[in-house]
Amino acid sequence: MEDQVVEEVSAAVHDQWMQTKRDQGVTTRKAEDGEELMVPYGQLSAKAKDLDRGSVRAVLAALDVAGYRLEGK
Repeated sequence: MEDQVVEEVSAAVHDQWMQTKRDQGVTTRKAEDGEELMVPYGQLSAKAKDLDRGSVRAVLAALDVAGYRLEGK
């Protein structure tokens, strides 16, 4: 998996997660260590970004196992 793809998709997933939370009326969400997660992806700590990256890598790996292939833009 290319790191750039993981990073781009992680940012998009985070943005969508924030929008879903806002649509539900949520305005703040803290990590266990107290970090605010309802901020743009670029403002997250490396630790918080790794949560999004891990989710994206897991989905991409599952797609690979299922026989799907990611094609470039």
